[in-house]
Amino acid sequence: MNCLPQARVDVRNVDLGSELVIYDERHGLFHILNSTARRIWQLCDGSHGVDDIVGELTRMFPQTAVETLRQDVERTLASLKQKEVIVWQDALKLNEERAG
Repeated sequence: MNCLPQARVDVRNVDLGSELVIYDERHGLFHILNSTARRIWQLCDGSHGVDDIVGELTRMFPQTAVETLRQDVERTLASLKQKEVIVWQDALKLNEERAG
């Protein structure tokens, strides 16, 4: 199954310049994201898969090995999932719903 990460719609964002604070009102928790995690978060929109996110970071950090970036993306997504601020959507089901 091809899954896409999607930020929960009820999580609030506060821009701090290079960092982003996300507030999970459901759990009453704040999480501070550095610039890399911020970009990953922005791409958790239900239409970008892990490969897409890694591709974006490769463009941002061309000097960094792709495998290192993939590990960073996977680690960040796992952390966001553990914090329950993203969910994984089934890409096929989403495409069917959008085609409607």
